Amino acid sequence: MHLRCEGSGATTVVLIAGLTDGGDGWGPLRASMIARTRVCDYARFGTGTSDPAPTDQTFSTEAADLRTLLRVAGEPGPYVLVGHSFGGPEAVTFAHRYADDVAGLMLIDASPAGWYDAVCSVPDDGSAQPNTFGELCASLSNPAANPERLDAPPSFAAVANITSLGDLPMVVLSGSERSFAGVSASELGQLTRLWNAGQAAWARLSTASQLVPVEHVGHYIHLELPELVIELLRRLLP
Repeated sequence: MHLRCEGSGATTVVLIAGLTDGGDGWGPLRASMIARTRVCDYARFGTGTSDPAPTDQTFSTEAADLRTLLRVAGEPGPYVLVGHSFGGPEAVTFAHRYADDVAGLMLIDASPAGWYDAVCSVPDDGSAQPNTFGELCASLSNPAANPERLDAPPSFAAVANITSLGDLPMVVLSGSERSFAGVSASELGQLTRLWNAGQAAWARLSTASQLVPVEHVGHYIHLELPELVIELLRRLLP
């Protein structure tokens, strides 16, 4: 796996991108944080310039691989993890398994624990977007059908069983509105409620968490509102 680290500081911010994202899309967030502390981002197996995944993957194996990668590269932490989209459940898994290494956690529009089931429950009524949901469900259900070889059902089931991160400083940042073309109003409302409930569930993992809903923003909040994300991330640095 390929890892890129720059900057200096007592704490290392580790950026964990979403599904199939090789880690090149962090934009001004990464550039700004390098001036303040050590920052690392990486490409999981099957993404970017990293090798194909050698076996089927779960959030647990991805977290273990990331920890090994950081240690082999001589990046001992402590870490403030930033997980976007599918990188969120991986970050939560890392924080749960390696709590002594983690000083803080930020989730940016992180896919909630029930998202796989929600994606697969969208009915196909013949319009374009539900077909997209169906294709996504099919690719996540079969590790051979997605480039990361992610086995989504056991991955999301395992992260749903994580009930506490203690008093870990934590920020959960998410768009409060969903927008999926072609989905009926009732289906969109159901998906939005599930998403928002999932963000609240993430926040309940820690007694030192802050839930920050943001209106009128897309999935890539760190690109649309980098100043907000940077300010919240700065507060997580010890």
